[in-house]
Amino acid sequence: MGVKLIAFDLDGTAIVKHKYLPEANRAALLEAHELGAILVPATGRMRDFLPECVRELPIGYAITSNGGTVYDMGTGRAVIENLIPNATARRVQEILDGYDVYLEYYSGGGAITRRDMPGRARGHFGLPESKWHFVDGKEYRFTDDFSRMLAETGLCPEKINLPYLPEGLRGEIWERLSAVEGLRLTSSIPDNIEINSAEAHKGGALRELCGRLGIGMGEVMALGDNGNDVTMLRAAGVSAAMGDGSEDAKAAATFVTAAHDDCGLAKAIKDAVKGR
Repeated sequence: MGVKLIAFDLDGTAIVKHKYLPEANRAALLEAHELGAILVPATGRMRDFLPECVRELPIGYAITSNGGTVYDMGTGRAVIENLIPNATARRVQEILDGYDVYLEYYSGGGAITRRDMPGRARGHFGLPESKWHFVDGKEYRFTDDFSRMLAETGLCPEKINLPYLPEGLRGEIWERLSAVEGLRLTSSIPDNIEINSAEAHKGGALRELCGRLGIGMGEVMALGDNGNDVTMLRAAGVSAAMGDGSEDAKAAATFVTAAHDDCGLAKAIKDAVKGR
C-alpha cells in the first residue's frame, strides 16, 4: 500500500453518535495498520476525550484540538503545540463575557469550564440531547471565573470551545471574534464555534508530524467531513470526504465516499488499499 499514514477525523467520519466505531471502520483501520500505515486520529476533541473505541486502536499519535496540540499517545506528552497566546485568549474572553453561553477551555489534554455550567447545560443553556454526551462524558477541571483564571495562571489554551450556540447568536459572536487578530474560527457542526490560534489547524499539524516522521504528504491519506477538516483534506496526497459532509469538505477532498453512518471511512480506505 502506498499510504504510510492515515489521518482520520472522529465525529461524523470514523465514529457514529459521537461514541461508536462501526465494526467495518475498525476492521479497515486495522487492516491498513497491518499493511504498514500509521493511524492518527485528527479531531477537534482534546486528548482526554478520545473515545475508548479509538484509544483501543494502535495509535501512536493524536492530532487534537484542531491541531492545537499533537500528543504522543504512548507517553501522553505534547510533541507539537500551536496554542492561543494568553493575551489573545483574554481578549476573546472579554467578548464572551457579554454572552450567556456554554464555554470550555482545552488545556493539557483536558477541559476547563465554569463550575456552574455542566449542571445547567440542559435547562439554562439549552444544549440539545445530541450534545449531552459532550458534557456528561468529560472530566472537567473547574474555575469560578474565566477571566480571572486567565489573568492569574497565564494559561495559553489549546482551543476555546463553544459547543452550542442558539440560532441567531452564532453569527453575531462569529463576527465579533473574527475581528480579533491571531485567531482561526471553525465549526465541526453547524451550531458551534471552535476557536484556535491562527497557526493551529489539522493540515499544519499533520504536515509537521509527517515531517518529524519522515513521511511525504503524497504518502498520506486524510478522511473528514466538515470545515475543521478542510486544511487536512487539502494537505494529504489522497483524501476522502464523507458523503454527508459539508460542501467545503467535499470540495477540498480528492474524492467523496459514502456517508459516515454508511461506513464511508471503511469504503474510502479500501479504495486506497486497492491503489485508487
